[in-house]
Amino acid sequence: MFFAKGVLIEKQLSYLFAKLKSIRASTGTRLVALAAVLVAVCSTFSYGQAIDAEIRVDAKTNSVEVAGRFLDGGEIRNIAFQREFAGVSGLAERISQMRTLGANGKEVTSKAFAPGEFAAAESIGAFSYTIRLDAPDSTGQAHVSWLKNGRGVLFLGDILPLVLGKASTSATVRIIDQKVGVAGGCSSLAEGKYECSDRASAVFALSPDLRTVKTAETEINLLIEGAWNFDDQAAAKEAAELFGTYREVFGGSPQGPFEVVVMKFADETPPGRFEADTRGRTILILSSDAPFKSQSMQRLSLQLRHELFHLWLPNGVALAGRYAWFYEGAALYMASRVGLKTNRIRFDDLVSQLSTAIAFDRTSPKGVSLAMAADTRWHGNATTLYARGMLAAFMLDLELLKRSKTKHSLEDVLRKLFNDHDRRKASKVDAVPAIIEAFSAFNGTGTLAKELLDRTEPLNVAATLENSGFELADSGRDLKVKEDPSSREKAILNKLGYNNWRKLSR
Repeated sequence: MFFAKGVLIEKQLSYLFAKLKSIRASTGTRLVALAAVLVAVCSTFSYGQAIDAEIRVDAKTNSVEVAGRFLDGGEIRNIAFQREFAGVSGLAERISQMRTLGANGKEVTSKAFAPGEFAAAESIGAFSYTIRLDAPDSTGQAHVSWLKNGRGVLFLGDILPLVLGKASTSATVRIIDQKVGVAGGCSSLAEGKYECSDRASAVFALSPDLRTVKTAETEINLLIEGAWNFDDQAAAKEAAELFGTYREVFGGSPQGPFEVVVMKFADETPPGRFEADTRGRTILILSSDAPFKSQSMQRLSLQLRHELFHLWLPNGVALAGRYAWFYEGAALYMASRVGLKTNRIRFDDLVSQLSTAIAFDRTSPKGVSLAMAADTRWHGNATTLYARGMLAAFMLDLELLKRSKTKHSLEDVLRKLFNDHDRRKASKVDAVPAIIEAFSAFNGTGTLAKELLDRTEPLNVAATLENSGFELADSGRDLKVKEDPSSREKAILNKLGYNNWRKLSR
């Protein structure tokens, strides 16, 4: 805990590493209804999406019934579903009562040869199935679909079949027997009907208590569920100011509009727990409330500072491949840097967070590089990814400031990445070479970025701290500011926000 100008500041280090996370019809009736849907859709709609589906929500059983058809044509004999996401396994086991039809509306025999993987004897034109959507018990409610007592979240990525081959990623869906509060990543065609360009990014928030809160940023739609210890206008001001700060950092905005959804967990949850996911242009925050107003607002600010970053990286750029080693570490680090810019935290808070990251990195599994940790993020190496990723971002920022005499920083690299690879104008390229190239453009730091990515031992923080104004305490794990930094070191510290609170008090 920290106090700044009389306001409680929580370190919230748990957040840095916690992310490490209708009436049922008979079979015969279902098939008749599915055949009717198939014929009706064929004669009525011509949007050309890969899938057209109805999703009927059953609040009594916390499940959905899905009936849909493929619109791309071709020989489709296999249907597959997401089996695991963000560390939540067993997603495919939720599916039951799979039925498949041919283009003529007649039933086609299909067989499950693995959970969530089905093969048919003939070409499949349409399908139906039921998915049980009980909420995950521990972590994952911000990442996978769930329902509880008429509220919840539907991610089309784990509700609809996966895209196979080069098929279109889009879908048209109708949500039945449930009012939709938010349809993130989708356009409304009619009441309950939506067109989604990328079903992996489509998010539906279901709650009768969601309300829209107007912000000063026209690109941001803020929706809040229920009562919180922070007030709506404070939340709106916070979201708008932080979004504007990131727009300055990156030199522009990604393609909007954006939804920021703040909801409660499925069940009553003790203070201190929260999860978040930024999917496409939608930020979903699930949280318990803090006991005091100031703490509640600080918690929301921390969540927003991290998740808003992801609207730019990775969601706003056309970079391919696994590079969570960069965008997660940079998000953690920049959340603190932006916190300093906007005077939400003290410089001591940044130093404390980095010290914790150093301590985690020192105890990371041997032989695991940052790149390897990113690839095995949900299988035991999340702590290494987040701790080392944040440290790598800090070390690169320091090195840029030192080599350029404070003319360049990590912000310049982020701005270049966004400008060069903005998904609205750029073709998709491999992320790792693009990131190394962006660092190389500023004071030759690309070589260091590559070394940090491939290093399998704890990062050599001490070497980077030389002539920076920082040093390690005698323990070798705690970061601290030198007692008598040189003028050049003071310039670096001030660039990082060392005197922000002093400026604010004048």
